[in-house]
Amino acid sequence: MSEAVAAPISDVGAIDLRNLIWVALALAVLIVAIVANNIWALNFLHVMCGVLWTGIDLFMGFVVGPIIRRLPFEARRAVIVKLLPKTLFLMPTLAIVTGTAGWYHARQLGFLDLPWPQYGWVLAALIIVVISPCKASACCCRPICWPISRCASRRRICRASAASWAATFTPPLSRA
Repeated sequence: MSEAVAAPISDVGAIDLRNLIWVALALAVLIVAIVANNIWALNFLHVMCGVLWTGIDLFMGFVVGPIIRRLPFEARRAVIVKLLPKTLFLMPTLAIVTGTAGWYHARQLGFLDLPWPQYGWVLAALIIVVISPCKASACCCRPICWPISRCASRRRICRASAASWAATFTPPLSRA
């Protein structure tokens, strides 16, 4: 096994907070598109971020997931430790930009002013956008984290991952 794979967990660097610059840039572009009330910009952001979000999610689930499950434990841990810090910034940002741009674009096009039978479809799409990441993160994280969580010293990785995804995608329980 190579040295990088067998590195102890203490050698793993912290999450690079410079990635917050990219998150802030993406949110700034979203805010500019909303304030400008530009139909093309909101449609572009909604579609492109949605394609990236869906594509990365499917790639991780159908390609990376099965490969990681077949790796030896130390290699699996090394891949997850390198992959998780990037996805903690990328996936929530894509989800937020996709949903927010879609909401404002739907408002521009008048889809939120429809009568009830048609508005039910809009509401169903909104529920799917809010619920899907919660379900996907809970279902997809477990097969990857299950072997890691067997050891007490490694449970922290899975707990931190699950807690961050839950905090990011859990909808509020009540309206304020």
